[in-house]
Amino acid sequence: MADAQPQTAKLSRRMSAQDAAFIYGESRSGPLHIGSINIFEGRIDYDELIAHMDARMHLLPRYRQRLAFVPLNLAHATLEDDPDFELRNHLREVSLPDEVDERALLAAAMREFAPILNRERPLWEMILFHGLEGNRSAVLWKVHHCLVDGVSGMELLSIALDLKPDAPDPEPPESPFQPSPMPSPLRRLADATIDLIQGRLDEGRRLSGLLEAPLVAAGHAATVANIAGRMMQMMARPIVAAPWNTSLVTADREVAYLKAPFADLRAIRNALGGTVNDVVLAILSEAAARYLRHHKFAGTLHPLRIGCPVNVRREGEGAALGNRVSMMFPELPSMPLGAEERILAVMRETARIKAADEPQSLDLLMSSTEAIPPMLTGLVASLATSALDAAVHFSGMAPRLSRMVQIPAPGINFIATNVPGAQVPLYLAGRRMIEMVGLVPLGATLGYNVAIVSYNQNLIFGMMAAPCLMPDVERMRDYAGEVFGELVAAAREKSRAAA
Repeated sequence: MADAQPQTAKLSRRMSAQDAAFIYGESRSGPLHIGSINIFEGRIDYDELIAHMDARMHLLPRYRQRLAFVPLNLAHATLEDDPDFELRNHLREVSLPDEVDERALLAAAMREFAPILNRERPLWEMILFHGLEGNRSAVLWKVHHCLVDGVSGMELLSIALDLKPDAPDPEPPESPFQPSPMPSPLRRLADATIDLIQGRLDEGRRLSGLLEAPLVAAGHAATVANIAGRMMQMMARPIVAAPWNTSLVTADREVAYLKAPFADLRAIRNALGGTVNDVVLAILSEAAARYLRHHKFAGTLHPLRIGCPVNVRREGEGAALGNRVSMMFPELPSMPLGAEERILAVMRETARIKAADEPQSLDLLMSSTEAIPPMLTGLVASLATSALDAAVHFSGMAPRLSRMVQIPAPGINFIATNVPGAQVPLYLAGRRMIEMVGLVPLGATLGYNVAIVSYNQNLIFGMMAAPCLMPDVERMRDYAGEVFGELVAAAREKSRAAA
């Protein structure tokens, strides 16, 4: 936290292929920023917020940098100090009608969350809301996914928030922020050429080493091919046709959240088995199954496939910004089950995934994308995102006709990302944070995703939905609460029986 003077995050100048993918894959209907809604006790004035963040910006150098694209997209963009950086361009204030409830706040926050971030500035925003009932304030964070994943995104909160209400400001910087001018297109092209040459030399040395050990080279190639084959086989298997996957999302968003005490989650884990992550998957998959039953969706013989990001940072990479994630794809029953039967199904599936080392295998496959020319990646992605936005625009102009167009089924039904956070109260400008709701992107035919954030001995499920595909996200939230209650009751009954 800010008063603990955290280690400065390691910064790379040129974006990795994984980071750049979030720039290439962004569309107007599917902006790729993440964030959170934080609710605080008391009123936070705008000038207080400016002063609070201004005292900490020297600890957040990445958030004073903007994209510098390379001509012809010869290489991925770099992140350069913004010579025109102005904190007030990133901190805004919204006044709501007095004494609005949390539901109205969430709706207002989603209107602010929907627009794409301005690429001519550092890719983040912080929006302060006044008017929440109980004399409370709220802050909406928007940070582009190309800068951070869920784990490294906590670097921002760890510096922006304090462990004590009266924590002093961090030590000021030794010298004021003095950015260099943005590099010219010619300089960017020259730097990209040098990086490409250096990359080819490094690749040549690596290949030379492999040629000296042909068995190792052959084994590596066979491993990558095997992983790719397994991934294609998995994505080819049918999954349930969920209503939130049947069409393209628009830019509109809705969110609902559920708070679950860690004490109850640990009690469920101890009594029924598995891990806390298994309990989370049990809650979300059973809630989705009951939602499907409510809406009378057929095809429940096919499973739900959930995309679960996995942190693959190695030792020494804990403070690194950017994206260092792989994925696992548990397949779980799409028909409603009893609480204990559901968690047993989750435990069997996650044990299978761990035994197969699926996240580590996918990480190896994803690392090979660094060899794909950025020019090709950018071109293909540009064509795809333009087609997506055109299709969304067409569906708005001719909704009846667009419903007749068959959208290919997605490879997964939804993403559930679990982000660890602080387990003690945090403070902003002396006000205690009482709620933190994580926000994740939607796009293409993914009309529902979940961010699970831990804070102050609670786990908060932030359920994001595209209202054109899921107009009743609160129903999904209520089903998750129902399942959680049943798991708590089953755990207590089993504990009583054991005693």
